[in-house]
Amino acid sequence: MARDLLPISTNLPADLLAEIDGARDTLAAAKASSTQKAYASDWERFCDFCDARNVEALPAHPDIVALFAHVEAQAGIAPVTIGRRVAAINHHHKEAGLASPSARDAAGVIAQMMAGVRRKYARKKDQKAPAAAQVLTAMLATIAGTGLRAKRDRAILAIGMAGAFRRSEIAAMQLPDLAFEASGVRITIPRSKGDQEAEGQEVAIPEGQHIRPVALLEDWLEAADLKGPDPVTGKPRTGPVFRRLTRGDALTADPINDKTVARLVKACALAAGLDPALFSGHSLRAGFLTEAAAKRANLFKMKDHSRHKSLDTVAGYVRDAALFDDHAGEEFL
Repeated sequence: MARDLLPISTNLPADLLAEIDGARDTLAAAKASSTQKAYASDWERFCDFCDARNVEALPAHPDIVALFAHVEAQAGIAPVTIGRRVAAINHHHKEAGLASPSARDAAGVIAQMMAGVRRKYARKKDQKAPAAAQVLTAMLATIAGTGLRAKRDRAILAIGMAGAFRRSEIAAMQLPDLAFEASGVRITIPRSKGDQEAEGQEVAIPEGQHIRPVALLEDWLEAADLKGPDPVTGKPRTGPVFRRLTRGDALTADPINDKTVARLVKACALAAGLDPALFSGHSLRAGFLTEAAAKRANLFKMKDHSRHKSLDTVAGYVRDAALFDDHAGEEFL
């Protein structure tokens, strides 16, 4: 059963074939690498499904794609994941120069099946607790000592919350992305989930009076000898901001990964007497928005800082914070 793209006609001149082949990298860049990997895995899963039933995966009949969605839902796969797998199937057909199953689905069976899957197997969104100011302060207080690990971990939590960063953005942060000034630090994010075109986004983090994230960041950089120009070359330093430490707390040149952030948040939540199951790496990002909403920060300023594409998500934090304000039943309940 075909699983790869159909080959380009070999009747073309060799130099043109080489040029076309060289253009594939640019074509592949249309989708993020994480999406490409997910699509590849989804396609393999669909091919295995078709193999087991002795039907063709390429081209796939719309009824087979609808059946695949039904079987996946029965197996406990989340509707959003099934939707992505259907998109992957359509994508592979288009790359093979074929009309996608959805495009050939005159009866709309795929769309109807997906509507049924979302309705019947809908899952309540698993929202993690925010690490707002008071919670974050309690978490920071659990990190004792003046060693490298303690200083790094305090900086990760404080900067993560203060910048409303995604855990992947914290792990990917590079030294050239930091620009310290009198008011605080500007941190450039070259690319992120909300900026797939890599236009770059800048986040300003003030010195602060309570959590003091910039001071904690500088404390880590100085302890790890990562601040200022390289003492040998005199050039600005390069490499990751937050680095992996050995078991003996020795500094390495390797960056932390996003799971490091998630584990740190959970560990500090537990140490602070909180339920770690309620917290995740996203708690830092949600914590900033929750605290900003509680303090009645400007909605547009909040959106700019968190780099959300839409106001809807940010507005949700504001609505939650103001749920009891001017309540409709305040005068008679």
